[in-house]
Amino acid sequence: MTILFETGDNLSGRVILITGAAGSLGTVAARACAAQGAQTILLDKALKRLEWLYDQITDSGHPRPALYPMDLAGATEADYEELAQTIEREFGALHGLLHSAAEMGVLGPLRDVDGVSLERALRINLTAPHLLTRALLPLLARSGDASVVFTGDSSASRRRAYWGAYGIAKSALEGLAKVLAQELEAGGRVRVNLFEPGPVNSALRMKSHPGERADHRGDPTALASRYVQLLGPGSRGANGAVFCGPLAA
Repeated sequence: MTILFETGDNLSGRVILITGAAGSLGTVAARACAAQGAQTILLDKALKRLEWLYDQITDSGHPRPALYPMDLAGATEADYEELAQTIEREFGALHGLLHSAAEMGVLGPLRDVDGVSLERALRINLTAPHLLTRALLPLLARSGDASVVFTGDSSASRRRAYWGAYGIAKSALEGLAKVLAQELEAGGRVRVNLFEPGPVNSALRMKSHPGERADHRGDPTALASRYVQLLGPGSRGANGAVFCGPLAA
């Protein structure tokens, strides 16, 4: 595949929804997009952390974000439809959707994964991204230049032993992203790509690699430009691709 990127990273006029916005990577993405002029909608279950992020963004003089508290573990299709209606009513458009929310649970052999653990992992890491994207697709397509970014995990998606329910969910998420990208390609209105952040100092990385040296993990803020690229005009021409780590210096 030949990918021709457009230059420029200004996100002014674009409305971008970020799930897991209170997490390490979601926070980086939210601040980066807001700094480039985007109207951000920040979704997470951690309201206090969302309020802290709101203050960080507004104190920097960037567009005031909208906060949308939601726990993906208990969200229903009706909840996602209500979110879509709210975005349409309040903003009239949606140009970007970043799925940054994730929950690892307990890693270990599959024989130890019970039904409750499997269902929760699939709901948060796979079902929620699918249903949320499904609810928002009409609004995304209407913008005519929309970008959907799923967050992968290269370690989990290698289908190796002991990654448990999280590994299953992330492997399936990669398949979901590729299938959706193919289905939407002909329309040319919504592009879908997968982003694998790589080894960075995030809560999930430290949990999955507890023995890893801190100096072997990158600073999450180095991913800021990558998020702006993927969620804005910089990703035009890319669909069904997998992007890894920060932009090259």
